[in-house]
Amino acid sequence: MQQQRREPPKEPTERELRAIEQRVHQLVNEQRKRFKLPPLAWREDVARAARDHSKNMAERNFFSHTDPRLGDVDKRLNRFRIPWRACGENISVLQGYKDPARVAVQGWMSSPEHRANILRKEFTHEGVGVFYRRRDQRYYFTQIFIRPPEEPKR
Repeated sequence: MQQQRREPPKEPTERELRAIEQRVHQLVNEQRKRFKLPPLAWREDVARAARDHSKNMAERNFFSHTDPRLGDVDKRLNRFRIPWRACGENISVLQGYKDPARVAVQGWMSSPEHRANILRKEFTHEGVGVFYRRRDQRYYFTQIFIRPPEEPKR
């Protein structure tokens, strides 16, 4: 009988990472629908800011809403020249799951603060950024919510 070697997980492609981001977006909007809230619209510029934060956390080895060099989400959005009236953020780091998007959203929905962000009526748009750190097979998630300044309050 030949012994099988366990292969390390395959590193996701950029396309696969973008698909995970879209899956988070879909799952979050399913949660909002359950609570009779309007869906969040996708903002690619916000997703770029979220990807940047996920990458920074992974590469500089920190896990926080506050980047030691770039500050909180409001300062990071301003750095990307994204206008906003209200903003919020959820982060997660996961390892070893077949469906990391589902696990991230389930985790956020189990946490009162993260759940509040997902279900906040004031937020109208989101962007999600996922970065994969090869050395320990960890997925870093950043979900940024905004309400653009020109939108009337819901």
